Order: sequence, then C-alpha cells, then structure tokens
Amino acid sequence: MTNVTEPTLFRLRVAYPKLGRLKYLGHLELIHTVEQIVRRAKLPYAVTQGFSPHMRIAYTSALPVGTSSTAEYFDVYLTELVPAEQALCQLQAAAPVDMRPLAAGYVELRRPALTAEIDEVHYLLELIVAPGASVAEGELAQVLSGWFEHGAVIPYRRGKKSKSLDIAHVLKGARHAVAPDGNIWLELATRCDNDGSLRPEILIAALDQALRGLDPGVGEEIVSTGIQRLTVFSSYLVERCSQRIACDGGGVSYPLGRELCAPSGSLAARVRVDALSNL
Repeated sequence: MTNVTEPTLFRLRVAYPKLGRLKYLGHLELIHTVEQIVRRAKLPYAVTQGFSPHMRIAYTSALPVGTSSTAEYFDVYLTELVPAEQALCQLQAAAPVDMRPLAAGYVELRRPALTAEIDEVHYLLELIVAPGASVAEGELAQVLSGWFEHGAVIPYRRGKKSKSLDIAHVLKGARHAVAPDGNIWLELATRCDNDGSLRPEILIAALDQALRGLDPGVGEEIVSTGIQRLTVFSSYLVERCSQRIACDGGGVSYPLGRELCAPSGSLAARVRVDALSNL
C-alpha cells in the first residue's frame, strides 16, 4: 500500500453496527476486526510513516463491553478514489453480519476527527423488571424528572477512584415508557465532551436504587464494574443508537449527514422511539 506522504488522500467515512455476540468485543478487538474487514475488502488504504507503518484509520469513542450499537463510525484514508457505493459493497461483502456497514461517504480531509466532532450521543435501554417487582410509569417519571429538577449528582466508584455523575451536565434529556410486559424502555440524550460522558450502567444502578427509595450512591455504593448487581431489574440491554454533532443555533447534524436506519436485530428496530414519553 502507498505511504501517507503521497500528495492525494481520500477520507472515507463508514457507518456500521455492533450487534449480537460482537457487542462483547473490547475496543482493541474491534479495531483489529475493522482493519481485517478493510483489508479483505481490498480497498487501497493509506499507511502511517515510521518504523512500524499501520493503517491510517480513526474511530469514534470506545463502547463499553456488552453495549451494542447501530451508529458506529470509522474514517479510513484511501490513496485512490473508489466510488463510495462500490467501497460500501466491498466492505459489506468482507464484514460479519453483525458488523456489516450501513453507509459510506467521503468527507473533507480537514474536517475534525470523529471524537472531536461528535458531542451528543443517544442510548436506548431495555430494563427487564425482576420477577415479583413492578414499576409504574408515574413512579419512573417522578424519579427521572426529580433528577433533572434538582440537578442530581450521583457518587460512584471506579477502581480506587471516587467519581460523580452530574446529571445536569451529562444528560440533555430522556424519554421513557413502560411496555405491556412491564419492562422499561429509556432513550437517553447525553453530552460527550472533554469533561467526560455518561456510562449508562451507572445511571441504571442509580435508577434501581431510587426505585427502592434509596439515595443513589449514598444508601448503597455504586461501583463501575460493567455488569451491575441490581434488585428491581433482573437484567438490562444497552445500545448506542445515535451519534450527533451540535450545530450553531441549536440544531444537530450527523457524521454522514443523515440519521441511520436501525438494522434488524437491534433494540432500535424493536421499539418505536417516537412512542416514548418526553421528560
């Protein structure tokens, strides 16, 4: 492959999901898998300079292990202009089903990196209520709206460090519904900046405690260990369903200029997000 010192490069942005068993890939494993897909697709990728050249490619922020996604992106730099639709077809043929790319297009070389550009991330959560427990919609709304109104700050521990989740800072909004089967659906609109971003499992643990009448993180310690030990909820599923870019004037745009359609097998394909209640 041609070195990045070549005068002309083309920045191809690719959207892809992370579903099924592949949601348990760690970030380094994900990087390795994506690079294998690009190589198998036989795209003319650029490489970095130095003693250990590697593919010139960049990703969005890492997903927690066990979190699925319908809106992941990577930018790969090419040394030849391959039509975007052709590149997409080649990548789809080379990818496993649960990471099959959804869309592709070229973006400007000088455009900010994905991690610098994206500042709003949406998560979709399904919380499975434990046998014998129940959660009323009004009770759920009261807890969530109370957090917003009072600017809740939830303490938790990550490793040996004490941290806190500032709801007013990281959470822009939330929508919710209690399904006919009693399970809870939540869509969280979160901020993503240099001061940090939301780890959904912390909010889930806090919600579990609040629904039991406890002061979250105070009545019981919350530890960021990935899978949480809960009482009201027997299990949960988390999916990153959208990544957005805030625009001047209050609007939003998307890394490829449009919102992506949810692929089959995703949480977003199972629920009508527009049917959730706003807070």
